Amino acid sequence: MEFDAATAVSPAVSTRRSVIRGLVAAGLATGLGTRSSAATARAADTADTADSADAADDWGSFAARVQEEFTAMGLVGAAVAVVSGDRVLLSLPLGVRDTESRAPVTSSTRFLVASTTKSMTSLLAATYVDRRQLAWDQRAVDAWPGFRAPTDELTRSLRVRDLLGMATGIDEPPALSGLHEGDPTAPQLLRSLTTLPVTAAPNTAYLYNNTVYSVGGYLPLLATGVSGDALTGRFADEMREQVYGPAGMAGARIADDPRGLVTDFMRGHVPDLTAANRPLAFGPVGSYAPAGGTLASLDDMAAYVRLQLRGGVSVDGRRVVSAANLAECWKPHIPVPLSPDLDPDVTASGYGMGWIRNRFCDGTSLVWHNGGIDGFTSYIGFLPEHDLGLVVLNGMNPGPTGPYFYLYVLNLLLSERFGLNKGVPEKVHAAYLAALEDLRALGRRTAPTDPGATAPYLGHYEGGYRLTRNGRDLFLQLGPRTMPLGVLPDGSYVAMGGLLVGNEVRLALDVDGTPRIEVVGFETVRRTVGL
Repeated sequence: MEFDAATAVSPAVSTRRSVIRGLVAAGLATGLGTRSSAATARAADTADTADSADAADDWGSFAARVQEEFTAMGLVGAAVAVVSGDRVLLSLPLGVRDTESRAPVTSSTRFLVASTTKSMTSLLAATYVDRRQLAWDQRAVDAWPGFRAPTDELTRSLRVRDLLGMATGIDEPPALSGLHEGDPTAPQLLRSLTTLPVTAAPNTAYLYNNTVYSVGGYLPLLATGVSGDALTGRFADEMREQVYGPAGMAGARIADDPRGLVTDFMRGHVPDLTAANRPLAFGPVGSYAPAGGTLASLDDMAAYVRLQLRGGVSVDGRRVVSAANLAECWKPHIPVPLSPDLDPDVTASGYGMGWIRNRFCDGTSLVWHNGGIDGFTSYIGFLPEHDLGLVVLNGMNPGPTGPYFYLYVLNLLLSERFGLNKGVPEKVHAAYLAALEDLRALGRRTAPTDPGATAPYLGHYEGGYRLTRNGRDLFLQLGPRTMPLGVLPDGSYVAMGGLLVGNEVRLALDVDGTPRIEVVGFETVRRTVGL
């Protein structure tokens, strides 16, 4: 599920358009033993052993605090890297890949990195601009005559940069790329753009949109004659040949399920209403790959952030993209909301093309993006004035608690190294504990469902939903996703685990007697076939 985050507004706010906004109450996850410690944090990519030792010592206390917070949050597996343009300053794998095998996370363990893929997609577009096969200010319909937007005016006016910039004025229903990204083929996705609602004039409002971004990601291929039916395969090839390989991301690829592709991969998890971390099924990405389809390791992501700090030159010295077109992706053009709690020293924030750029009160800038999908939360960012970058990968679902770990690590770095956002790490930790307690409280109010009361609703529903029962256990299913349901005192239902843990679900009958399910905040669907 693309709980893509473009901003962090408040630890308590709840809407889907940002990872933090997706937070609901959470339950304290069982703590897991880890093999990592400050002593295992390593400095890498240095030719001189003494330099490596100095780098490790320099980041030892930071690594220890990150390790302490990982343990305090009871996370399963994560990985953190701090880099400069010329070296990896800290590589810190944490925890285990899954709770059954307890195999340790390594720097080559693959994580789903979700919407951080957007910056890689914009980099791919930048390579086309470098080769003069595309231009940022070129109209999309001139690049590809088949382009169609929801209105004739938008069809005529939207440019390449607009499709990658979150300010087209085109909105997106919450369930479209949040729950159904695996449904449409690429041609269907392209056509679906015309059906989306227009809620603002272009370049007047920040509207995070995975569908528009995916169309923008495919546009370079469409402009060079790739057919709609060949888009998904060709996009994966282009990312491998033009981005991952040249950038030094040897283990990266487009994939939404690593099984059968690699052996060293993280399993995504989520806390349930009993406060235990449970594994999640891998969520489908399908044709939405340009918006969030990358599978990559800590080593891969560290190399990618270093490429940003090196102005488009990879760690092996290869020019991947021009510095000018790379910087164009970082350039903000539409303001992104700020949180007074989490961004106290940020004076401005704006979305570029696959990146957000914050400006701090001392003039420091932070270029970043985060992402979330079933069982995973990710963050990449860098401070160009300080030649410093950060990667945080976490095998924990974005809702209800996944973003708190990267928020803690980021603000620990900002406060310790630059005196910025002081006190925010403590706020993040407190908000995390409050979210856990809220989820626990919800669990205490939840009871098993009544088979007799729910029997009339069992069956298949629109949108691929299924409501099934196994003994006394009721399940809402969507593709590979399974969410056990419990009942609240008011008679409504709640997801006791799974992707939407803590989310309210309502069962009712339409006026014609047809059962319907409302996944509150997402969509309402009618039954098509009963059991």
